[in-house]
Amino acid sequence: MHTHSLMRIFRHMKVRKNITLSEEADKFLKELAREMGKSQSKVIEELILREAKDREKEKRLRAFEEFMADIETYKGKTKLVFGEDITFQKAKEMMGVEKYL
Repeated sequence: MHTHSLMRIFRHMKVRKNITLSEEADKFLKELAREMGKSQSKVIEELILREAKDREKEKRLRAFEEFMADIETYKGKTKLVFGEDITFQKAKEMMGVEKYL
């Protein structure tokens, strides 16, 4: 079985968690679930995944900024390292941040 197929299978597997919330958080979670028409578990999962996605975006953008600073430092020498001069567009593609900028 290919890795991609396994990823799809694992994505749908669920793990049971026993968590403790403040009364305020519990009340808000119940409200959110009701308003969104979703289970409390689904609301929690979506909030966690959104936070993880935001953090990954921030990490990629920081790495991109550092990469661009390095490219600026070595301007004219990038052909030696990458075989070509690196443009802003090329750097976005290389770092996988084009969807964020």
